[in-house]
Amino acid sequence: MSRINRRAFLRAGAATLAVPALTRFRSAHAATYGLPKRMLVLHSPQGTVMRDWVPTGSIEDFALGPITSPLAPFQDRIIVVAGCDNKMPGYNSVGNAHYNANQTFLTGRPFAAQDSAAISAGGPSIEQVIASRISTETPFPRLDFAIGGSDNGTGFFTPTESSYFWIDAYDPVSYFNDPVLASLRIFGDASVAPADQWAERATRASVLGGVLANFDALSPSLSSEDRSRLDAHAEKVAALEARIASGTGACTPPTLSLPSDYDLADDDDVTAPVMADVLITALACDMTRVATLHFANGHSPTFPWLTARNGGSPIVDPSLFDVWHTMVHADYQAGMELAYQWYYEQWAAILEQMANTTDADGDNLLDTTLVMMVSEFSSGRHWNRNLPIVLAGCVGDAPLGRWLDYRPGSVDDYEAANGYLDSAYSTNQLYVSLLQAFGYSDEAFGYTADELPAGPLPGLL
Repeated sequence: MSRINRRAFLRAGAATLAVPALTRFRSAHAATYGLPKRMLVLHSPQGTVMRDWVPTGSIEDFALGPITSPLAPFQDRIIVVAGCDNKMPGYNSVGNAHYNANQTFLTGRPFAAQDSAAISAGGPSIEQVIASRISTETPFPRLDFAIGGSDNGTGFFTPTESSYFWIDAYDPVSYFNDPVLASLRIFGDASVAPADQWAERATRASVLGGVLANFDALSPSLSSEDRSRLDAHAEKVAALEARIASGTGACTPPTLSLPSDYDLADDDDVTAPVMADVLITALACDMTRVATLHFANGHSPTFPWLTARNGGSPIVDPSLFDVWHTMVHADYQAGMELAYQWYYEQWAAILEQMANTTDADGDNLLDTTLVMMVSEFSSGRHWNRNLPIVLAGCVGDAPLGRWLDYRPGSVDDYEAANGYLDSAYSTNQLYVSLLQAFGYSDEAFGYTADELPAGPLPGLL
């Protein structure tokens, strides 16, 4: 798609749609940097407590809820979006609620095939579409980080059911989940002499060259479908070979400090700020233009660091629930809001660090990055309506410091409907708006059908 410098004509068209209250205001905090230079997606799992997440007040005069209150110092640099539904699970006939949410809420598509034995996202997620356009000349097309997840000794985490981000159908993203290894693989080892680094890169590239040769030998014996998948994988290996051979450029890696008893699989409170250092340094050094960070421990985190805040009681009471996953499936339980709030504390810390960092061009990192904070559910009870979404930083021409409320009813109405309260707006429309915020002329994203709302999200840009 072509990029356009301004989108006034698109906004004029959107203003005629059904949200006049959202289009009257032009905030004093409109972005001054023009198009965003990069994108960062921050994901926390298992939804939220809607009653404590939704702001109160009006579009430009609003108070954040208790869960999002850590973002208060950045209220004039964010847009809170309520009332966007992920409508894609309704087009699937297989898979449990988590597959249906995790593999659709960022791709905007039903599964690639309605086959319970081969469930996959139906296409790339929104950040991958943007990466394919703006992050093609950086050392890494994208960088992905997980907080927690299994420690298999490789420094990488490849989820199955919890595959939130997708390169394409049948191609889930793998994440760095060891901050030390992530730093080494992104920035290199400062203790190794340049000549030795070059030799190591050459060796690694040679190994990958051998892998590609094996692919060529194997390809003729495969079916056309398997050959297509192998070719796609070979393209990624070839790109990795080229990046390794050329090196990652000159950039000072962050200094990491971890306790001797650190457990990357469970110590989320330790991992979060350290991994954020790696991520923010990589963005500032222009190692990539697109990155993601998410909490991988969605099933059984215990949040021991929040026990004192919870009056000395564990967040997950073992006498009531075996794991966090069971707890969030129940109706509201005391302490849940503290865990969800803690996620936003980590996001606020990232925004603060970005606001105090300049990139390789000397620009403020936050002012030139489109940041999206999101969860796959609006409640751990598998609600796909009214996803919790916060945008921050540079959202193109969009005025900041706003709360855009597209909900068809109150929190009480959602509770009474057990989450089944359909909005007239979809996350697909949000992603169209994000593409337009980057200067592209897209009018659709993901799956389209006559019964689905089309175009950008009215009133956002």
